[in-house]
Amino acid sequence: RGHNSKNVVHPTVTMVTTSNKPVDPPDMEVSQRKHPSSGSSAGHASDNRRSKDHHNSPRDPHRHHHHSRSRDHTAETKAKSSGNTAEKSSNDPLRRGLRIFIGTANLGNAAIDPSSLSSWLPSHGRVRHVLHADISSSDDNGDDDKNNVKRGGKSKRIDDAIDSHGKLEVIVIGTQESLPGNRPAVTSGITSFMTGATTASSTKRQQQQQQPQQPPDSTFQNVFGTLGKPVDDLVHSLGKPADEYFDSLLSKTGDLLVASSKNSDLPLLSGHTKQLRTSIQHHLGDDYQTVVEFQRGEMMLFVFLRKDLLPASRVESIHAENTGLGGILANKGGIAAVLTVASTKLYFLTVHLQPHEGRANFDKRNADVEEILAGTGGDPSVMAHHAFVFGDLNYRVAFPTSTRGIAPTKEESWAVCANLIRRKDWKGLRESDELEKALREKKILCGFRTPMCKFCPTFKLERRSGFHYDKKRTPSYTDRILWKSMQQNRSIEPLIYEPISSFATSDHKPMRGLFFLPERQPLNLHRDEKRMLQLTFKKLKCKSLVPTPDLFQSDLDTFLQIYCEPQSLLSQPKPSSKLPKPPKTKTIQTSDRPSWPNEVHKLIINVFSDEDLAGSRLFVKSVLENKVLGNATIGIAMVDLEDLVRKSLDASEWEEEGVETVFLRNGKEVGKCFFDLLATWLVET
Repeated sequence: RGHNSKNVVHPTVTMVTTSNKPVDPPDMEVSQRKHPSSGSSAGHASDNRRSKDHHNSPRDPHRHHHHSRSRDHTAETKAKSSGNTAEKSSNDPLRRGLRIFIGTANLGNAAIDPSSLSSWLPSHGRVRHVLHADISSSDDNGDDDKNNVKRGGKSKRIDDAIDSHGKLEVIVIGTQESLPGNRPAVTSGITSFMTGATTASSTKRQQQQQQPQQPPDSTFQNVFGTLGKPVDDLVHSLGKPADEYFDSLLSKTGDLLVASSKNSDLPLLSGHTKQLRTSIQHHLGDDYQTVVEFQRGEMMLFVFLRKDLLPASRVESIHAENTGLGGILANKGGIAAVLTVASTKLYFLTVHLQPHEGRANFDKRNADVEEILAGTGGDPSVMAHHAFVFGDLNYRVAFPTSTRGIAPTKEESWAVCANLIRRKDWKGLRESDELEKALREKKILCGFRTPMCKFCPTFKLERRSGFHYDKKRTPSYTDRILWKSMQQNRSIEPLIYEPISSFATSDHKPMRGLFFLPERQPLNLHRDEKRMLQLTFKKLKCKSLVPTPDLFQSDLDTFLQIYCEPQSLLSQPKPSSKLPKPPKTKTIQTSDRPSWPNEVHKLIINVFSDEDLAGSRLFVKSVLENKVLGNATIGIAMVDLEDLVRKSLDASEWEEEGVETVFLRNGKEVGKCFFDLLATWLVET
């Protein structure tokens, strides 16, 4: 069988081998002067999710759990032969996909020197630059697990696992405290700089500013930032020639809030900000196009794409949210961008969270993450297929209290931490890492993962090469990179995760990560065949719903809505008719465990082309009904529609019983959803 032959531009991809390569953890001392670049090798997560109809594939507790059976027993062998991405790639020595570089640095409000920049970012986007460093051998006291970068054999280098002669497809850079000479306390402006892309919205605190502002003088800009409302709802295609694109963009805005690489002399980017952008672009070379450049206060987000990917890519949205004092100061907060590369949506969020040690600050960091997600478009699981969150998260190494409930002093904490570092007891440090605690207890970023840190903490250090810690703060892993994949047949694979010890201009050490996203395998559709798949939802029920706190809401009256993305997949009764309304259950009153045992709801999906189905998803939204104040979303659960179609192709009827998925809201689990799902082919021509 061949997939649909409709013309579509495919980006150039890189060949990657499947073998897992070993890298020992870095050899770092508390006061080391020589920079041994740390690194880890990665193997992709195995696909082991259970399904009697086809094959074993991964079961993620944050997706859905089910027992499935096929009513067409002759399809079983065919389904196994079609396989999924992981299974096919394990037998193929070369793999196609995207190599994604993530770099994050708190610049400490100091100008970055060329040597530090060169040690952190890949020169001209070369993969070899990330993999070149010799890795010192050291004992590993940490256990490999689901949050650890996978390790393979012990004799080969990680650069044998990928095409080290190629260039990265996607480069993403986030910086914090990016304005030299500024004291964080006085950087109070709401700054919105953005080049090469347009913003879909700003924060709620900018909505009243309707008129664009003229650029302020350099003194005001350097201290307070630029006030002004970014342009709303401008979505563009990156396939246009650069001159045509930027001219069109500037003509739509009518102000100077949008600057471009074509118009580098616009007064919007002053001093160091312009210098930083120019330095990064020069370091990456001419093969990359800046598609996102957004500044909010002291935070900046850059996204670069290799130019051969531009025709198949576009920027979907850019949002920003402040969490500084009173929600106004822009020294803390986050910037989120969503890009589509081919058929895959990628989400990038850079953040700078509440600083300092102590339980109150830990709770504030957790609340900041929720506020940033709420202000930048919602939960990443709904907005994209794969997501990255990175930045100065400021989570600390916090040692537990004694048996008598006495917390250790700062001096005691520093001494214990320094001892663990000298012993390279990375597992011991991890046990007291606040971020690991927050993820484990599902207080933030439900379903996200981060590699185990098998290197020295990245804060707080003297501003020189090596790891020389300031005794005013307990050494901590404040600078982090996290990721999450929402597709069943494709998962992000971490290859490199390391700090840059030779970075000398900040009290933080930057982090960088190299990740591989396998190429999507096309659906095995017949040419010129048009089919419709009816999805029937039965025995719907919810458990442990947690509505948004509302002083005016006393009753928990709930209903569910079911819809798909893209909506164009929905079958229309007549060619000229409007799209059918999404199925909706009856409202169940005053219960956090509503159920609809006798209701049956159906969606009919057009299965016409592989291109249309790429990345398609089903959503179940739980809604709090309020006829006075208006309805409010409790949470949204996601099911991989493309995966369901893939498994149903060779069966006339296919069913999943006891599907279990979670409702998410701004990174937190706010309930669970259960249902039976029956897939039936209606038409075949």
